[in-house]
Amino acid sequence: MTAPGVKFDLPGNLADKVAAFPEASYGVSLVTLILKNGKRIPHVHVAWGSQVIKATQPDDDAELSRLDPLDIADVLSEP
Repeated sequence: MTAPGVKFDLPGNLADKVAAFPEASYGVSLVTLILKNGKRIPHVHVAWGSQVIKATQPDDDAELSRLDPLDIADVLSEP
């Protein structure tokens, strides 16, 4: 079960990768999600290395609400 305000938890291998990324702010890393279909969702806020909180853009944030975490192929750190 996810905490309030969390859209979903990343799969284990991706969570481990994000946990190694630098923090943008107070336990939150900013990442780009790369989906299996090739689409990218930029500026995604991930808390404590595994909990997807939100995307900066409203359309991307709405997509996160419908996204199956197993459709995520990779994550990239954002500066």
